[in-house]
Amino acid sequence: MNTFLAALFLLLSVSSSAWALDGIVPDITGPADIVTRRTTLINQLWGTSTLPTTQPTITTGISNPFPGYNVAGVDQYVASMSNGQSNTSNLYNAGSPNNGRVVILNPGHQGTCDWTAFAAGYRMQPVLQALLAAGYSVFAMNMPACGNLSAHVALFTSYGNTAMSYFLEPAVQAMNYWDAHATFSRYDFVGLSGGGWTAPNLAALDTRVKISVGVAGSWPGITLTGINCSQYCGDNAVYNGQENDWLNYYNVAGGYLDLYVMAAYGPNRRHFQILNYYDSCCAGETQYISGGAQAFYGVDYPTFVRNYAVAAKQLEASVVESMNYDVMIDYIADQHQISTNAQQVILSILASVGPGTAGGGRRLLHMW
Repeated sequence: MNTFLAALFLLLSVSSSAWALDGIVPDITGPADIVTRRTTLINQLWGTSTLPTTQPTITTGISNPFPGYNVAGVDQYVASMSNGQSNTSNLYNAGSPNNGRVVILNPGHQGTCDWTAFAAGYRMQPVLQALLAAGYSVFAMNMPACGNLSAHVALFTSYGNTAMSYFLEPAVQAMNYWDAHATFSRYDFVGLSGGGWTAPNLAALDTRVKISVGVAGSWPGITLTGINCSQYCGDNAVYNGQENDWLNYYNVAGGYLDLYVMAAYGPNRRHFQILNYYDSCCAGETQYISGGAQAFYGVDYPTFVRNYAVAAKQLEASVVESMNYDVMIDYIADQHQISTNAQQVILSILASVGPGTAGGGRRLLHMW
């Protein structure tokens, strides 16, 4: 064991729950382990060994709420799921240019499904506009119950393990439809906040997602350790018992870092994580300190991020080949958002398809 990993294992010995539930060193042993975990998680969420084959109901040519964007037309997708749950999201078909690709864009917990009503500071509309302008069609994927937090708690109270599937299945159904109709040449994913949480979870279970980028969505080694983080680290009254820390699911997955590895594994696949240093909500330096994580781990925020990233990236050469994972701290964002520079990073990563190009935006922002 090298010195770096030895230090991490010593750090983890401070709390057995940190290692058992959400470690900062991945415990994936190889490709076969990834396949086994993926199959087990799919079975837990849907009761079968394969992803659902259901397709959404499509209404074409609905009104375009963003007439100034590069939109040739808007289609409405309604995903009907078990126990009467449904999700309504819009596909914005790119006009000209149109590169034949689609990006699934998830805004997280906005509390509304009206994309024109999102808070401007999150910058979801500019990101939507930039993707369309670059020629990507965009599937504007809403969270369950339009991201209402209390509704999410009720969802898990009512449906247990299967509730996790409702955060992922609308995208799965959309991809089923695109597969059947040869609509797009490839599918990628970008998400903020709860959408940033969705990014590695969806890509870990559905390998049709090639590039997944999560912004301010999750971090390992904190959510399930019992640290009382002030924002969605799993132990406060608002978030307890829902998608961020549903133990039945994460005990199988191995924790967030293992999900990042699963999302990054496979030919021409990559997972890129962006964390906002000055985030006003979630997974930033303020939350890291105020939640007690800095005292718990004994290192500052950039060092914590660098340590777990290096631990995961060591698998690229030694355990899990054909894996592209990276993480970056955004020092430009001044709140919970996809900043202008992060937007450039995302466009750079999306444009850098093929093997060996995982670090698309490093020169634009500090890595650590």
